[in-house]
Amino acid sequence: MEKKIEITSKFDGPSQHGSFSRHMWCRYRWWVVLRSLLCIVAICFGSYLIEPGTKGGVFGGFLVMVGSLGFMRPMLWQMWHERGLRKHPAYETEVHYEFSERGLKISGLAGDADVPWSEFYQVKPTRKGLLIYQDKKQYLWIPNADFEQGQMQEIFKMKQTAQL
Repeated sequence: MEKKIEITSKFDGPSQHGSFSRHMWCRYRWWVVLRSLLCIVAICFGSYLIEPGTKGGVFGGFLVMVGSLGFMRPMLWQMWHERGLRKHPAYETEVHYEFSERGLKISGLAGDADVPWSEFYQVKPTRKGLLIYQDKKQYLWIPNADFEQGQMQEIFKMKQTAQL
């Protein structure tokens, strides 16, 4: 008998908040760390150049500004991502997910889909929820609160066994 896991999730702002930062950390971890370190260096060096007695005041201010904007960029991208979600036809509705060894069935007011595991790029369980990648950049997010204990790992195993 085929094992099935059924999840019903509300697709709205609170359930999707933070999914973009989890996606960035999952896909681009080293770039996020490197960018953060570069921002810290720019702010520290710029602060040093602004000090009285040094001649790099304008350049120091520029470095502080660039480093600060580098830290703000992920927040702005997350805001734009969440704004795009509000335009989705399924926004503010419930979506039903049915996971099985064959794949994933999704049903809701915006339509239905039956997708085999081979069509998904990756399934990544995180502390806050489950990322299901359609390709390297597009993903579905289901928050941790919608799962019972151990279900995310079972779904991850379903995807792994389907690849074999």
